[in-house]
Amino acid sequence: MSSGAPDITGGVADQTLFQKGGTLFLGSFRAGVGAAADEETDLISAMLIKGIRDTLPQESSHFTLLANDQGNADFLLEGHINDFTHKGRFSRLSVDGEIWIRETGDRVFLFQHSSKIDFKTQDPKAVAYQLGVSIAHFIGSH
Repeated sequence: MSSGAPDITGGVADQTLFQKGGTLFLGSFRAGVGAAADEETDLISAMLIKGIRDTLPQESSHFTLLANDQGNADFLLEGHINDFTHKGRFSRLSVDGEIWIRETGDRVFLFQHSSKIDFKTQDPKAVAYQLGVSIAHFIGSH
């Protein structure tokens, strides 16, 4: 990963509903096809969510975060860790996610990111946290 902010791609899928905003529950990033469903992936997921949770309230006027009440949220944010393979010194971290309306399942926002982690010089937890911060900035910029 470069020294700059992680590069996030994606954007608004439904501008009207995204602009309307509301309450948002942060789900998790589940293991996808290239990531083992294990403790390390769970920790990466937790750090992604922590970075988003710590940053999004200052970045987005569209959403108010709900801590523990998914059933009353207007929107849910969930994602996948599509690749997190630890082979030798390097790993690829690839994630995607979306914000969708809880009642209808309609997607209103999509994002994705892929980068390389150098285990010799980077802590994967810190990389995941910073990626979460960047995802929050990306959501807030739309």
